Amino acid sequence: MSDVNMVLVGDTFVGRPDPDAVFKPVKHLIQGADIAFCNLETVVADSSHIDQYDRDHRPRMDESSIAAYVRAGFNFMNQANNPNTYHGLHALVRSVEVLEPMNVAHGGAGRNLAEARKPAIIERNGTKVGFVCRTSVGTPEMAATVDTPGVARYPVHTLYEAPARVHSNPGLLPVVHTVPDRGVHREQLTEDIRKARDAADVVIVSWHWGLSPFQVYPGAGAGEVEVMEYQKEMGRYAIDCGADMVVGHHPHEPQPIEIYKGKPILYSLANFVHDLESFKHRKLMALLVRCLIRDGKIQRLGFVPGVLNGNGPPVFTRPAESPEVVDRIIQMSTPFGTRFEVGQEDVAVVLK
Repeated sequence: MSDVNMVLVGDTFVGRPDPDAVFKPVKHLIQGADIAFCNLETVVADSSHIDQYDRDHRPRMDESSIAAYVRAGFNFMNQANNPNTYHGLHALVRSVEVLEPMNVAHGGAGRNLAEARKPAIIERNGTKVGFVCRTSVGTPEMAATVDTPGVARYPVHTLYEAPARVHSNPGLLPVVHTVPDRGVHREQLTEDIRKARDAADVVIVSWHWGLSPFQVYPGAGAGEVEVMEYQKEMGRYAIDCGADMVVGHHPHEPQPIEIYKGKPILYSLANFVHDLESFKHRKLMALLVRCLIRDGKIQRLGFVPGVLNGNGPPVFTRPAESPEVVDRIIQMSTPFGTRFEVGQEDVAVVLK
């Protein structure tokens, strides 16, 4: 086995007319990798595959644009997410069909539940890396069934508890608890991780989950929304089942990095490029994760810090040039006991 260099970025949706120009400033960070991962935060389907009465203005990308992702270097795309179903199941199926002939590994969506759940295997330099994809964001109707299209959805229950001092302080915000399904969906996840473990040298669970700060209250900043209970429980559970790493996306900003039993849980990879109008005037923190796989194991993990002005792409820098991003990620990860080594080119995560 030769070394495998992998890069991972978060939510990616390019809605501009020239997607190649969008990727050009960051292309050099992606193209050199053997495996380049992104969360494909959109459905890929031309208007002819959209219902004529569809009025949803949320992300959709023309099929011709996906080639720019490939030219930029991306060769694995997560499809287990909520935007994949904004324009109906015909469009979702078309999105799967578009990726199939392009030599792009993808997972998390399909024509039926078996296809959506199926671990995706990508082989580079004699090493096989398997991805198991799930989403806990979105409506129950978007879930694939035995005989209908959809995504690999993992349901989570939300419970609200009155805080201890609510009687003396009426109006206090409730304590929020999130409880992941512990029945059939956990059994399916366990089965899929074990299938990937049997077929691959390295297993990664990709999970669309969590909350973004501005989903909770206006004006919130990075790290002001805690990692949800279910994220911690299921991230650790995935590793207990045999995963080597868990990568999360959806919160649109970085969340903590945890090392659990020597294996990383990246709770949120943040935005990479996101052409949703609501991001146009936001300034967000960003990160690009680098991972070295050697002899079938993750030997090194690090991140390149960046700042994303509006829709992106981010401006990635050396750690010394983005101390506020580095400090924030270290600060939010400290409660998990994670240790870092700040280098000249990136920030290494101590795995042992």
